[in-house]
Amino acid sequence: MKINNSLDVARWEKLDCVCNMEKETECYPFVKCEHCRCQECWDSVPQEDFTVNNFDEEGNITGTKTVNEITVVRGHDLQDVIGWEFVT
Repeated sequence: MKINNSLDVARWEKLDCVCNMEKETECYPFVKCEHCRCQECWDSVPQEDFTVNNFDEEGNITGTKTVNEITVVRGHDLQDVIGWEFVT
């Protein structure tokens, strides 16, 4: 999988985690932890190729396509993942 707009180290990765791993209720998402929030967003980005269906105008499946390249959309301040799209 080729990931466009990938970074070696994003700004959010330099933030310290503020979670208390000893108590579940003191960890993200119960506690506001920007590091863990951003990590969750990054974990949603596919790392392996995947397939999608192709459809005609009537909504019928006409075949499949293997997606092997995506582009990550990032936030400005923390360079966190806002979303991603596959390249057609």
